[in-house]
Amino acid sequence: MGNGISSRRRPISRLIRRRNIKPSTDSIESVAEEINGIDYNKIKSFQCYFNHEENHRQHDHHFLKKHLFKSEISCPIKDKLIKGKGCKIIDLGCGASTFLLDLAAQYPNSRFLGVDVETTFPREIKPKNLEFKLVDIIQGLPFPDNVFDLVHIETTLFTIPSVHLNFIIGEMIRICKPNGYIEFCESIYHKGIGEKFGKLLRGSLNLPHMLSVVPNIKNIKIEDRSIVVGKNGGRVGVVMQNILSWFNNSNELFVNDVCNQLNLTKEQYDRLVVDAFNELNVTFSELMFRRIYAQKSSC
Repeated sequence: MGNGISSRRRPISRLIRRRNIKPSTDSIESVAEEINGIDYNKIKSFQCYFNHEENHRQHDHHFLKKHLFKSEISCPIKDKLIKGKGCKIIDLGCGASTFLLDLAAQYPNSRFLGVDVETTFPREIKPKNLEFKLVDIIQGLPFPDNVFDLVHIETTLFTIPSVHLNFIIGEMIRICKPNGYIEFCESIYHKGIGEKFGKLLRGSLNLPHMLSVVPNIKNIKIEDRSIVVGKNGGRVGVVMQNILSWFNNSNELFVNDVCNQLNLTKEQYDRLVVDAFNELNVTFSELMFRRIYAQKSSC
């Protein structure tokens, strides 16, 4: 079956007022009024789940994307989340699990499962409709076929070695229910990106194309939102730059994958990270968040 692919893009850089910023004190909460007056007061109820710098970055990352897309997810299952027995949703590589904590609090009739190779997720204080499981997704997903209404994964290009991506997509489709959805959210460079930062983002994998040739998938949709990163993007841009400081302490698998793709040594990678972040402050680097979702065929 052929796959129709549609795309929508909504730049927000025009909404941003440029000013001098102190990066160390900005967070998504502190820029709530600036980015369209969105109310983030309820975020504070989640603070008990986050106890180190990386978790706070994931926390800010989730709510920034939620603001840009005006929703936690883009696939059309909101009605099902609310009605009847709700949905069953799994998040792969859930990390600190801000995404699931947010959804589980809003949709008590639905059930949520987060899986990760490390126990960075909350193990005690969590909503009753949210569970976690230690799983190395590169080794496969230990679930039966046709179980979940939505199989969700984020920042795939930064966390999964490229050689494993086709296998993981196949596993996502396998455990998804017929007529259910799989959804990705990626960060890719867009325009105005300098040479160094462009290398780090390396958005070379074409997920829409990869999905278009996979059996049992239909209705591939793409939604894009863009933001200027760094001080030239105002306070929102500085928040995003702080989130991207993840590159400074990336996991070994990611660093090795980048070094292999770019033919770099570890020392050259470290130098590239320093140069890339210096570059952000003298360019108008527009980073694009891309959500891609697709529906599993009914047969």
